[in-house]
Amino acid sequence: MITAILPIAVLIVALTILKLPAWKAALSAFAVGAAEAVFIRGLSASSLANCAASGVSTGLFPIGLVIIAALFMYSITVESGAIGDIKAGLASLSDDRCFMALLVAWGFGNFMEGMAGFGTAVAIPCSILVGVGFDPMKAVLCCLVANTTPTAFGSVGVPTMVLASETSMDLSLLSAKIAFLQLAPTALSPFLILFITDGWRGVREKFALALVADAAFLVPWVAVAATLGCELPDIVGGIAAMGAFAMMGRRGALDMKRQMWAWMPFAFVVVVLALGSVLASLGMKRISPGFLILAAAFAGGLAQKLSLPRLAALLFGTVRKYALALLTICLVLALARTMGESGMTTTLAESLVKVSGKGYPFLSGLVGALGGFMTGSGTSSNVLFGMLQASVGSVEAEKLLYAAANVMGAGIGKMVCPQSIVLGCAAAGLAGRESEAMKKAFAYFVAVLSVATASVVLFSVFVPR
Repeated sequence: MITAILPIAVLIVALTILKLPAWKAALSAFAVGAAEAVFIRGLSASSLANCAASGVSTGLFPIGLVIIAALFMYSITVESGAIGDIKAGLASLSDDRCFMALLVAWGFGNFMEGMAGFGTAVAIPCSILVGVGFDPMKAVLCCLVANTTPTAFGSVGVPTMVLASETSMDLSLLSAKIAFLQLAPTALSPFLILFITDGWRGVREKFALALVADAAFLVPWVAVAATLGCELPDIVGGIAAMGAFAMMGRRGALDMKRQMWAWMPFAFVVVVLALGSVLASLGMKRISPGFLILAAAFAGGLAQKLSLPRLAALLFGTVRKYALALLTICLVLALARTMGESGMTTTLAESLVKVSGKGYPFLSGLVGALGGFMTGSGTSSNVLFGMLQASVGSVEAEKLLYAAANVMGAGIGKMVCPQSIVLGCAAAGLAGRESEAMKKAFAYFVAVLSVATASVVLFSVFVPR
């Protein structure tokens, strides 16, 4: 187990203690992981090359494409001047920072997670918050905290669908179990967002605001997951939360025509993602969210009177600006593939199972979080550890519980995974400050994981034997 965890340890130390740039830390970790895979675990050079190629290709597509498309769309709003109108529109609802953080990071962010996933729920809300004057580091942390447990139903339910397939479990039962299991850690997120935004004063003074955010999101979220399945909970919950905040906000004198113009690119994103989801539900091949967002961005830019040459220049500038962020993501994914192919990842998970014994409920969420940290994806974590977790259970209800705990932990692990950190910092203009963001996010990661662990333990007590 010690050698298996070495690449991860190198990555964490390089980021948090040595404070190396994220791409150098990822490169160091990959070099250590590759050397161990080849010289200690006997992975062939060709297999290593395949792992590296797979990580790079996934890092560029679909993940990298989504990131670039989302940041490109934000660049369009800046170039066209629409960001000023967006700021005025949000300010008309409230000039309160806590209100703004919950509306954008929680309501809109969870809606984007349900519609697209793949980092959009961090990149787009984070860029909006920074654009309206929010502290960049706080914007990153708010979006990372919001984008945790809703990952289970992200990308129109793909992570849960994959988990059901991997474990041969009933999808409807699994969706309901996941929603109920995640109630407590999900409910914690709005309060953490208040704390990030304005410390304990924000929690005390805006406590009722967090309760509204929880009720507006969680009631439809659980109801949809328990009755309709995994495809719509985040989308319906996100819309309900945004609607609740819109009704609570004051009404200012706004030019609605200019507001529609300013929000045009984002409106196009919603339309094309919804259309893509509908077509996929009818049996057509799912189109990558990155392509859809890119197309919507171009359409929005043209609607805002930017020429094609100017849009092309903005796109090129976005790629050049965030090239190192993309390199970091590719390297981390290459490391994840290498560790998985060489058996290091399985060794880590199996060691945790053996060490825990009857105390496994205390570690089930951690195993999922390990997968989320490694891959930055709830779906990938379910592929890695979903069956392993389910196999630990001695009865069907216990298998269902541990499978649900895996996807819950995966979403929480995304809060501190290098891909999410790099993405958030890139969207907020904080490239080079990834180590600081990871340190700050870690405390919130521990808090949410602790509540999630308590939830698994509590549920395990009532598993019928």
